[in-house]
Amino acid sequence: MKRPQFITIFIACQILLIFLQIHKHTQFIKQSYRKQYNEKLHEELAHKKQQLTQELYAAHNPERIEQFARESLQMKNATLAQVKRLGVAHG
Repeated sequence: MKRPQFITIFIACQILLIFLQIHKHTQFIKQSYRKQYNEKLHEELAHKKQQLTQELYAAHNPERIEQFARESLQMKNATLAQVKRLGVAHG
């Protein structure tokens, strides 16, 4: 092989390797940002899950249910005189 042709091929290969290295580095940076975004999203979702779990437990609290019935539904406690007995037929 002629020396000038070898030098041209060698330089072209080196330039190609440089571009491939740059491409690899930009892909690494891109994936790094994507990983950071996913980790942040995971933390936010875990926090939201914890918050919703606490709200669920609070919603099952009898005192909270009574407070909701009084304030939102305008319900009042029933007195014994207001309670009527329903007759059930035994047969």
